[in-house]
Amino acid sequence: MLLRITDGTTALTLSGSGVYLGATYFPASKSGTERIGESVPVILEGTDSAIRAAVQDIQQLLRSAANRDKTLTARYFVEYRPVDSGDICRAELFGGDANYSQVPAERSLYNATSTVRVTVTWERAPKWEGPEEELYLSSSSQSERTGGVSLSINDNAGTPNWAQIVSSRVKGTQPAPIRLRITNSSGSGLAWRNFYIGVNAYSSPGSADLWLLGSEATGGATSSWAAGTGHSALQWMIPLNATLLGQTQGRTFRVIGAFTSISATAAVRASVGPYVGGVFDFGRIGPERQNVGGVIDLGEFPLPPGGYNVANAAAALAITVRAAASGGGTLDFVMLMPTDSYRRLRQNAYTIPNGEAIEDDGVEGGTYWLSGSSRYPTLRSSGAPLMVFPERDQRIYIMADENGAWNAGRAITVRAWYRPVYDNV
Repeated sequence: MLLRITDGTTALTLSGSGVYLGATYFPASKSGTERIGESVPVILEGTDSAIRAAVQDIQQLLRSAANRDKTLTARYFVEYRPVDSGDICRAELFGGDANYSQVPAERSLYNATSTVRVTVTWERAPKWEGPEEELYLSSSSQSERTGGVSLSINDNAGTPNWAQIVSSRVKGTQPAPIRLRITNSSGSGLAWRNFYIGVNAYSSPGSADLWLLGSEATGGATSSWAAGTGHSALQWMIPLNATLLGQTQGRTFRVIGAFTSISATAAVRASVGPYVGGVFDFGRIGPERQNVGGVIDLGEFPLPPGGYNVANAAAALAITVRAAASGGGTLDFVMLMPTDSYRRLRQNAYTIPNGEAIEDDGVEGGTYWLSGSSRYPTLRSSGAPLMVFPERDQRIYIMADENGAWNAGRAITVRAWYRPVYDNV
């Protein structure tokens, strides 16, 4: 067995190293809780000064873990391996203490070499993380591999905007956060601004077509309106086919759209609702968006609305416009971004040179522009960390816009790493 506590630099091996003679530890397991409290008997052997110093080292490390929100240092961990070889797993440590035994024979320090017993108590995260591994990814044109796969942002044609992970490649018993790296492979610098990233793990990830083209709208991709138009007029309406609704089954998706052109003063809004007998009802209404120069997030919707209803689902997506002046626009596409796990990144300025990357680290925390070994905090993130799901086929979808008009087919290289998450080890 190996049991130690560490701040990433200093490690105290309680299971046997130096003064620490050994420990008895059987990890507790408790679902539905944010922290688990445990008590660990530890035997120490040595001179009185060496034993005191070793106990104080434990106390200092555990109290530093408890004060981490003030010191803003790296995280602290319990590291454990139940046997003599194999992977070492870790659980985040939140604080604790070490107390001498109250039995006199177990705390005597009067001999030249004394043996004492202390009880180490701590609070830790309920999950265990295995060693970091790079995920095997594949694309529509490349078999699974590490080292990166080539995709095209905002593209559903030659090299679509997804990377696939097969079920056997994600170990563990719980969803695990990932570190995602997106490298600019376009050949020139890109002024990326917004990234929309989603994981499809439950809605037929291997076959679901999540792209709706503007040409699929009942009135075609191009629409025009008179002055004073409002959201009651359906400028673009795209019926959702039964195959798609049978795959989505009431799960939520973000409606991400892009216009080839649209009047600058137009405010657009998406709705999803029943579409029966040629009549559309505004079932769910999204937020109004006025900045339509790039790829636009038009809100989150259950598909179909009303939840699981595969047998007789008949629904459509409508996009409406509010504008004081007459105008028009051409819808290029709408992508239904999956939200089994979803993340949005925002960069207000800067251009990422060809060959450099942005990285979103859900494992250790942090979102940054990666340039060689330098990390620049130029990005903000919203949403929980991106997750991958054990024993499920899944796809990671990526969309982005740039400063100014959006562009289809920008080449990127995608890599991802994770630590398998276990309830117990």
